[in-house]
Amino acid sequence: MLKKIYDNFEEIIGTALFVVMLVVLVVQTLTRQGIGVPLVWTEELSKILFIYAGYLGIVACIKDNSHVSIDVFINKLPEKAQKWVYAFNQLLILSALIVVFYISLTIVERQEHLTIVTLQISYVYMYAALPILTLLMIYRQVERLIKEWRKSKAAEVE
Repeated sequence: MLKKIYDNFEEIIGTALFVVMLVVLVVQTLTRQGIGVPLVWTEELSKILFIYAGYLGIVACIKDNSHVSIDVFINKLPEKAQKWVYAFNQLLILSALIVVFYISLTIVERQEHLTIVTLQISYVYMYAALPILTLLMIYRQVERLIKEWRKSKAAEVE
């Protein structure tokens, strides 16, 4: 059970965030159109939920290696060269994620004094999605690379 939750963590949390966002947006629409008195906080809350859900989607794609990629030229290379190019690309992605994580810490720190007026919370909660989920992206990238490396080593032994 825990393994299933661990393996599908991003999908579970992302789905829950989208459902909550949908409910918030329905409430916003009903209060604005039905009652004529909009709830001002619903827009900001749905924005925060969307940001977190979107980043979780990116993490899920990294975990499954399901991002769109153009491999026309790579497929024309010999198999050994394809493996090297793939490894280089994955390390490049990992390096970029590490840089994004580092930069995102400064971004979050600069939001500390700002408040989302309608929710009466700091903007840190919205911007914290970047370092938190970038760290999760790094973890899932490393995890997938280790699994792929083990799989290739096992294939070499056979």
